[in-house]
Amino acid sequence: MDWGTLVGTVVGAMLGIGSTLIADRTRYRREQASRAYDALRDLYSTYLAALNDSSTALRVIILKESDAAARYQAALDAFRDASVLTQRYGMALQAPPEVREKSDQAYGLLRQWRDLLETHPGLSLTSPEYREGLDRFHQAREDLQVAMRASLVAVAR
Repeated sequence: MDWGTLVGTVVGAMLGIGSTLIADRTRYRREQASRAYDALRDLYSTYLAALNDSSTALRVIILKESDAAARYQAALDAFRDASVLTQRYGMALQAPPEVREKSDQAYGLLRQWRDLLETHPGLSLTSPEYREGLDRFHQAREDLQVAMRASLVAVAR
């Protein structure tokens, strides 16, 4: 019996098994990263949509509602209907800390903007308080989007 043939066969089998294991591990990591990317992208999209729905609803309420109490109640209802708080919980559980921080800032500014309807009964789309609140919210949302994009790039690597 030739030992060289036997050793060559064993070494070839080990190399084949090893390369298969390495390929499987690489594919597994790539699939895990893809699933994490998709989950974060969906979470971020849903949260941004909820923020947008709430801010749009606030503008519509200011235009349509004249009674101060009805305005504020409509704003609270719109906030709830847009599920911003529910989506915020998802962000708290799944988003990285830097995105969570920016998310909390945007949410807090949106709430402050909403609460202007209670503290400023005559609020209009041209009021300085309204414009300032809107600008601050838009800046916070832009900062949030930058942090979201950075986290998605990090997950994709």
